[in-house]
Amino acid sequence: MPNSQRLPPSTAAPPPETLATKAVLHDPAALALKQSERDLQRERGMLRRLIDIQEKERQLVSYEIHDGLAQYVAGAIMHLEAHLHDLEGREPRDLMEGLRLLRAAAEESRRLIGGLRPPALDELGIVAAIESLVADARIEIPQVMFTHGLPDGRLPAPLETAIFRVVQESLNNARRHAKARSTSVTIEQAPGGVHVCIRDDGRGFDLAQVPDDRFGLEGIRQRCRLAGVEPRIESAPGKGTVIDVVLPLEGLGA
Repeated sequence: MPNSQRLPPSTAAPPPETLATKAVLHDPAALALKQSERDLQRERGMLRRLIDIQEKERQLVSYEIHDGLAQYVAGAIMHLEAHLHDLEGREPRDLMEGLRLLRAAAEESRRLIGGLRPPALDELGIVAAIESLVADARIEIPQVMFTHGLPDGRLPAPLETAIFRVVQESLNNARRHAKARSTSVTIEQAPGGVHVCIRDDGRGFDLAQVPDDRFGLEGIRQRCRLAGVEPRIESAPGKGTVIDVVLPLEGLGA
């Protein structure tokens, strides 16, 4: 039986990656950084799920208004208009007031549907949805320009939703707070994503002293951060506001 021989202990240096791994495992600063990265990823995942749930709830309520309340109001308007036609030129005051109120309810229903989640966003795409936002904004803002340079076809659904919400909140700010007279919305293709820019000539604000009721601006920031980007928000008293961001094509997936 041959004699067994014990091999001498290896004197070879461990590979560099092993040394680097051990250094990380014993470096408190590196461990803290790794933990912070994990916490950030977990928070982003939770925020993404919350936003997805919110969008689904908005969509459900929007469709219920569209298919329920709005249809009843439209039917009542048609019924009263047919009755008015039968009156052969007579316009009873109570009937006309009822028609006026119903038409106002129909317009309010349309506005609510658009604010929650317009069917056009799911059925026709981002350009049609932005056009509906711009049409609503023109009721209060004299001049609203919308230009786009997007290719034919649909963008990924999470990206379309993010674009829609950024534009929606920006236009809401221009209407409610800035009292703008002119606003422009530009959406165009950019390398690896979509460039979104909204400008208004409103009264602006001090970025260091944003009021607590400006939830829209924080919503824009959070949606952009989910995609791994930071929006550029520029404003100053009397100087209007610019909101500018490039949203990546793939950064908003679940």
